[in-house]
Amino acid sequence: MTFLAPGFFYASLAVAAAVVALHFIVTRQPRAGILPTARFVPDLPANATARATRPSDLVLLLLRVLLVLAAGAGLAKPVVKPTRVANARVILMDLSRAATDSAALRDSVRALHREHDAVVLFGSSARIVSANAVDSIRAAAFTTARGNLSAALITAMRAGSSLRDRADSIELVIVSPFAPEEFDAATDSIRALWPGKARVVSLRTVASDTAGTASKLDVRSAAGDPLQVAVAQARNEVGATGLIIRTANITAADVNDRAVIHWPVVDRPPGAAARLARDTIGGVIAHDALVVSAFERRWTYPADSIRGAEVIARWIDGEPAAIERPSTTGCARSVSIPVSPIGDLVIRRDFIRFVAAISGNCESRASLRPADPQLVARLASSGGLAPREAFRPRGDIRSDLAPWLLALAIAAAIAELFVRRRSSVDARSIRRSDQPEKRAA
Repeated sequence: MTFLAPGFFYASLAVAAAVVALHFIVTRQPRAGILPTARFVPDLPANATARATRPSDLVLLLLRVLLVLAAGAGLAKPVVKPTRVANARVILMDLSRAATDSAALRDSVRALHREHDAVVLFGSSARIVSANAVDSIRAAAFTTARGNLSAALITAMRAGSSLRDRADSIELVIVSPFAPEEFDAATDSIRALWPGKARVVSLRTVASDTAGTASKLDVRSAAGDPLQVAVAQARNEVGATGLIIRTANITAADVNDRAVIHWPVVDRPPGAAARLARDTIGGVIAHDALVVSAFERRWTYPADSIRGAEVIARWIDGEPAAIERPSTTGCARSVSIPVSPIGDLVIRRDFIRFVAAISGNCESRASLRPADPQLVARLASSGGLAPREAFRPRGDIRSDLAPWLLALAIAAAIAELFVRRRSSVDARSIRRSDQPEKRAA
C-alpha cells in the first residue's frame, strides 16, 4: 500500500502523539493539608494538574487517536499497489481517415495487446482506454478527420504515468499508416519527451494519393495586386497547388480537382459577415505557418457559416480566419485576411510560407501516400525501453479506501462525544457523593 498524499498521514501521526502526551497530564484532587483557617477558602472543588505515570481515560485516548489517524490516512488517499510485471506497452491506435484498412488495424492491435497494456485511440484528438480495452479495440469507430500524431504522443505520456506502478519498463508501440498529414512541426519535439525507443507498425494503405492532381499555385487578380509577389515565391514551396481568386470570376475549368481559394481584395469572402466593430489583431496561423503582423479584421465567420466546414487558419485569439468546404471536384476555401500593399509583408518569409500552407491540398481529401521514411524512423528512435522512474506518478488516482477511513473517523468522533459525556456524568456523581451533608443551622 502507498499514499498519494503522504503529508496528511505524517501530520496525523504528529497530532496523535500530541493527543497521547496530553492524556498523561491529569487533573485530580491535591493532597490534604492543615490550614490555620478556612475562612477565605471558597466552597468549590479543589483540583490540581499533575503528570501521571499512566494515561488517563484509555477509552477516550483510543477513540481520539483512531479519529486522528483515520482522518489523516483518508486524506492521504491510500491505494493498494498492483503487482508489477517486467514490461507493459502503450499502444497508439490510429483511427483517422488515413487508416483505410480498419480490419488489418484492429487485428494488429489485438495481436499486440496484453492484459497490463494501455491503449490510446487517436484521430484528430486522443483518449486513453482504461477499461475493457479488447472491447474498445473491437468497437473502435474510425473517423474522417485528419490524424494528429502529436496529440497521440502527448496522451501516451499520460498513459505511461498510469502504468508506472504496474511495470518496471514501458514500451511505446505506434500502429498507423503514417500519412504525411499526420505529422506537424511539433511531432519530433514531443516524441523526444518519451524516454526510450518505440516500435513502429506501419500499415499499408489500399488507396493511392487522393489529395488531388499536382499543379502549380496560381492567382487570378488585378494588375498590381501585392499578393502576386508572395504567390510567385510560394510556388516553390512543397504542396502549394491551389488557385487563388482575388477579383476574377471562377469557371469550371479552373477547378481541376484542386483547392479554389476565394481571397477577395475588398469584397466579402464567401460565408463571412461584416464585423460589428472593426479591430486589429496581431497574427494569424495556418498549420505551422505563423505570421506576426498587424491585420485589420473586417469580416467574421458566424457559427452557421462554419457548420460542416473545416477551419484551416485562425487568428491568434482562436477566431477563424479561413475555412474550407468540400466540393464535387475538390474544395472551396474562403479567406478573410487582408493583404496590405504598404510595408514588406508580401516579401517576408513567414507570409510566403503562410500563403503556401493556405493553398495546399484539400483538407477534406486525405493524402494516403506513405510518409517520408526518415520521419517514421525518427518516431522509432533507438535505445532501450522507457524505465518506470522516467514517468511522474499520477496524483489523480481514485482511492477506494479513503471514503471508508473518513467514515471511520466520523464514527470515532461521534463515539468520543458519548464517552466524554458519560465520563462527565460519572465525575459529577463522584463529587456529589464525596461532599459532606450540610446540616441545618
